[in-house]
Amino acid sequence: MKTSSGKRVPKAARGVAAGAIALLAVHMFFTGVYNTPYTDLKYQVLPGAAADQYVRPYLVQDYKIFAPDPVDTDRQLWVRAWVETPGGERTRSEWVNASAVELAEPYRRTLRKQLSVVGAERLMATYRALSEEQQQVASKNHLDGDELYGLRDALVAADDSNRAEVRAFIRATNYTASYATQVAHAMWGDAGDVQAVQVRAVYDPVIRWADRHDPDAERPPAKYTDLGWVPAMEWPGQDREAFARSFRSWADKAGVEAGLEPAGVVEEEQGE
Repeated sequence: MKTSSGKRVPKAARGVAAGAIALLAVHMFFTGVYNTPYTDLKYQVLPGAAADQYVRPYLVQDYKIFAPDPVDTDRQLWVRAWVETPGGERTRSEWVNASAVELAEPYRRTLRKQLSVVGAERLMATYRALSEEQQQVASKNHLDGDELYGLRDALVAADDSNRAEVRAFIRATNYTASYATQVAHAMWGDAGDVQAVQVRAVYDPVIRWADRHDPDAERPPAKYTDLGWVPAMEWPGQDREAFARSFRSWADKAGVEAGLEPAGVVEEEQGE
């Protein structure tokens, strides 16, 4: 290959250019798959799961740079846990707003990619895609086994018409339950073994843009997911101690000191 001046392009340069074009093509393809609005097409025809793993959480196109839209909601992930004390009693923690804790660290606010906020968005979106019967099932406790098979099977048993939505909800729950488990170890791990976690995605609306100059305007009521308890979840390669150091430092900056309720509360709630 020759340039317009007649000089031959080195093979190395052509190889680098070809590699860059190939990587760009893969990036654009997965970005397109990730933004496909139809879940059946995305997960049954296209490699939706692979696109999710590639794009989330750092490559999500959600900065609204090219289509500005005023922010209308604070999105948060709330967490609490069951802890079994060395004496064999179970107790329950208070709710912790993990997003408020994470955002207490200034550098975590630089880009809108906080892990807890991403988790809340994924959880809320997939929760809304479930049928009413499935949302009722999700509100119950599902503590059989170490993973989410019990919850998944119960959702399918309640409504078998939307398996793709169920898979997406399980993936989101997997993410948030794993994050909540690390939060639980950081906040209450010294008190005993973390047995189960409960998460809640909260959408807290702000004053509407059209009412921003109205001194009497009030924030609309918050919306949240209603989910039961699931088993604590950890994965190979996770560094519990490193996460705990970071999260505790953020909690100190946020002034969060969530405690535990008296032992025995959990036993009374297991039948809910």
